[in-house]
Amino acid sequence: MFRLSPAIRRGPYQSSRSIFHLDRRWQSTSHASFWKRNKSARVLLRFSVITCGVGGIAYLTDKYCFSSIGVRSVRAIYVMTWIGYQYSKNLDKYDDLNELHKKTAEMMLNMLMQNKGIYIKLGQAIANQGELFPRVFQTVFKKLYDDAPSEKWSSVDKLLKANLGKDYETEIFTEIDHEPIASASIGQVHKAVLRNGDVVAVKVQHSYIQRQLPNDLYVYRKISRLYEWFFELKLNLFTKFVSEQMNTETDFDKELRNSERLRQLIASDNNNEFNVHIPITYPEISTKQVLITEWCDGIPFSDKERLIANNVDLALLMKQFIGIFGRQIFKYGFLHADPHPGNLLVRLDSSGKQQIILLDHGLYTSFDEKFRITYSRLWKELFNLNTSEIERIAHSWGIYSVKFFANMVRLSPINQDVGQEEDFYSVIRNFVSDESKFPLELFFVIRSMRMIQTQNKNLGSPVNRINLLTNEMLSSSRSLYLHDFRQFISFLRIKVILFFSNIAFLLIRLKQLLANDKYGSKKSGIEDYLEAYMKQSLQPLGIELE
Repeated sequence: MFRLSPAIRRGPYQSSRSIFHLDRRWQSTSHASFWKRNKSARVLLRFSVITCGVGGIAYLTDKYCFSSIGVRSVRAIYVMTWIGYQYSKNLDKYDDLNELHKKTAEMMLNMLMQNKGIYIKLGQAIANQGELFPRVFQTVFKKLYDDAPSEKWSSVDKLLKANLGKDYETEIFTEIDHEPIASASIGQVHKAVLRNGDVVAVKVQHSYIQRQLPNDLYVYRKISRLYEWFFELKLNLFTKFVSEQMNTETDFDKELRNSERLRQLIASDNNNEFNVHIPITYPEISTKQVLITEWCDGIPFSDKERLIANNVDLALLMKQFIGIFGRQIFKYGFLHADPHPGNLLVRLDSSGKQQIILLDHGLYTSFDEKFRITYSRLWKELFNLNTSEIERIAHSWGIYSVKFFANMVRLSPINQDVGQEEDFYSVIRNFVSDESKFPLELFFVIRSMRMIQTQNKNLGSPVNRINLLTNEMLSSSRSLYLHDFRQFISFLRIKVILFFSNIAFLLIRLKQLLANDKYGSKKSGIEDYLEAYMKQSLQPLGIELE
């Protein structure tokens, strides 16, 4: 019988079994390692997909349901925090500060223009006080005054239907232009015709404003708190002012009431010789988000070339402009606080006389009698150089930096000794010592005065701004001077100062005309002289005017 040797019987079997088990062990180890790696990859892939999905859904929800509140907030917080950190903690790393100024100005401008809405308004507030910022800010931020992006008609139509009814195009109007005539940060204007034939302007609030406003103001307040910590500045007062301003400007009901009140004040003023027109409103078909007013054709104050080409009397124009605003400040106690050139038109009335039209009544402030009288007295004492009385008024308003404050009121050159005593940072940081006493109305007055000064300069300084405003103060406060001998002497002193001031103005104006600079292209008007002197006096404070 044939028999295999044990070695032969076991050898191949054992060898085969060993190889088999080795292969199984290798496969098992390799398989486990593969699945371990594969599981990590799958977890990572799943996490990435979920993250992208959630992020995408969050982004789309934020964009289409919440008007990009989240994205806009993150963008604003990042940019403003970075800027605040660079200026407060990282300034020593920059050899050339102009490089930092330019970078921050462009970053801020891009953020404001991407965020739109009230961010544009906030940027315009900065631009309007450009002299407090580096020169590059004054140049870059001018872009914020260009027309803001308009909304598509589909969004406008939806808002109009919600406010005026689904059949508004046939029940209220006979025609309405679907293309906006103008667009701003808060809303846009469309031209339309009512069923009675009246041509009207339909001001429609941007659909996203109401959703964005509360969050935008919340972010703004938080950024301001951060800047208070960065720069050791008291910003709460200014933050409160801006927040109130933004809330007011987005309520078209208030805008309608403001325009009606100013029209009534002008109509009841027996001494009103300024020929100012306030567009008629239609309260029965206006809402908080839609304002319908009379359509007025005219030349904007901002279009200097058209004003000149149409032979507009620029001196009369500025007298009308300054006169009506001086009357609001010193007599009415009710001030249109946004008199930029785009809100003012000029035309000929039915009798052929030059008339100015005042638009956009969203931002107003009311003065109580105490503030109106105190401000008039302050203006008077600035002419009398009554330092003790100026200090008394400043301290009653909680103001520490009296000299800087006095020059802010009249917008005339700052005294040189302010710069010698302390730098601009110290002046601003200590400007208000007691916020509870400070009247927020003063912000509005100074803002309006600044716009009046700028407009006079842009038109070639055809009038003596300070004299016109002072005469308005004297006319509106005449009763203060007629019942007291000392006050009457003060009145006469101011009149003498005004007389010599007017002679100086006429000499400067004559020199300007002889130099063929009637419209200010060569910058030789009285406002240019004042500004040149201000540049010189502001340099010790570290401020550069453009």
